[in-house]
Amino acid sequence: MSDDDFFAEQFPGTAQRLRELRACDEEFDQICADYQEVFAEMAEGSKTATVSQTRYLADLAESLSDLRNSIEMQLVATAPSAARDSE
Repeated sequence: MSDDDFFAEQFPGTAQRLRELRACDEEFDQICADYQEVFAEMAEGSKTATVSQTRYLADLAESLSDLRNSIEMQLVATAPSAARDSE
């Protein structure tokens, strides 16, 4: 799955804006890369989770949530004003 496909699935309707933001904002690009990495690690870890890994997976879930919130906040902050006004 390509980065574009991954982010289109995770944040429907925002793929183009995500590409543009990532291209011009190095910090945002790193947040997106971290989100994708943590998502993959969590998906892999949940397949083979043992009792001892439960806390680790909980920490991953919290990190994933924080990263997702950061991405969503940036998308809202950079949304065209008409889209913000209608929400």
